[in-house]
Amino acid sequence: MITTTTRADGSALQAPATELARSQKGSVLIEFAFVLPVFLLILFGVIFFSVALYNKTVLTMATREGARTGVVYVAGTNANATRISNATTAATQLCQNNLISFGDAMTASIDSTIAGDMLTVSANGVYDAFFIFPALPISAQTRMRLE
Repeated sequence: MITTTTRADGSALQAPATELARSQKGSVLIEFAFVLPVFLLILFGVIFFSVALYNKTVLTMATREGARTGVVYVAGTNANATRISNATTAATQLCQNNLISFGDAMTASIDSTIAGDMLTVSANGVYDAFFIFPALPISAQTRMRLE
């Protein structure tokens, strides 16, 4: 015959639960240590690529503004040189004030050329923010017909 005894205060039922809780105390810290680097990598990746996309937009808008400035009618014997100078100056001014970088300042090289009746304004730069992510070359180009 098998006999079992039970306590009136119910401590027999509580013993395994407290033992289990004590054995899992460090598991939350271990899980957090595994999840935190992945979360931070995703967070900084989103920030990195968002700023890179913003800088790409700035370069695109700068080349458009430079091309708009360069295609307006200019009278004189040196009209094409003046147009190129105006286009480069307008695009450079827009890039200087609006590009974002977390490390070294991002600078863009602006190049304006005229071939036939088309003005081409190009902007190139390298975005390098975090040591984890590679440097991204960013470029934009706009072509407009001369008036």
